[in-house]
Amino acid sequence: MIKSHERSSKLFNKGHSLLSKFLLITLISIVLMGIDFRFHYLKDIRQATNFLSKPFHAALNFPNTIYTLTTQYFANQSHLIHENELLKFDIDRLKADLQRLDFLDQENNQLKNLLEIKNSKKFKTEAVSIIYSRFDPFNQKVIIDGGQNKNFQAGQPVIDALGLVGQISNVFPETSEVTLLIDKKMSVPIQIQRNGLRAITNGDGQSEMILISHLPSSVDVIQGDIIRTSGIDTIYPEGLAVAEILEIHNDPKLPFAKIICKPIASIRNHTHLLVVMPLGNLNNSIPFKNDKK
Repeated sequence: MIKSHERSSKLFNKGHSLLSKFLLITLISIVLMGIDFRFHYLKDIRQATNFLSKPFHAALNFPNTIYTLTTQYFANQSHLIHENELLKFDIDRLKADLQRLDFLDQENNQLKNLLEIKNSKKFKTEAVSIIYSRFDPFNQKVIIDGGQNKNFQAGQPVIDALGLVGQISNVFPETSEVTLLIDKKMSVPIQIQRNGLRAITNGDGQSEMILISHLPSSVDVIQGDIIRTSGIDTIYPEGLAVAEILEIHNDPKLPFAKIICKPIASIRNHTHLLVVMPLGNLNNSIPFKNDKK
């Protein structure tokens, strides 16, 4: 009976109320804040507490730090990739501009050389541009931007700054067809500069070379000889550079030597040419075979 009474007393005897405890704690806090504000007694304690709690703060903030660093890393990577792409585009654009400048520089040099040739020659010339090249192994021809509108005639020689390139073979209202020196149908009366020997060249038709045929094996020609137009046909002005002798083949079984020459003019590497204007009518003086049937 006594034990049950003690249990009931402990059950219903709860001590101070929560409100009184809260008020007591609040009062103590206010007092401590006032003392700290006035005399700074708790400064050292607060610093020590901050020092001891710093590792806990770092541990709690570690996931956020990892997230921030990871986000910055991928953001920087994305920015660098984008910037790298822009730099690549700039490099490609600058390369294209450089190629264009190189082309313009080469074209300018060609025009300067043509102007010097035009001023230095005694014959009259007309400057033209190549507008089309035929990639046909059996017809080595180009199309130029001048025709009947510039009074061009079939048979007129076409030259560049280095030498003979070919001859006009067909004339149209605003364009003309030029048969190149290396075309198989193309024949040019020439003279070897070293000894004055006269001959006729023909295009090889299958390479960038020209041939001198029908000369005996004992003919006085050597590798490196320069051949020029002889002028005896009244079509080509005398002295135009034509080619340089590269190879001489003498077969005892054949009556004639095979002489291979390399054209001096830049047959494939020009965009502008000069057409030699005639002194008279050339219709009856075309030194190549007409391919019209």
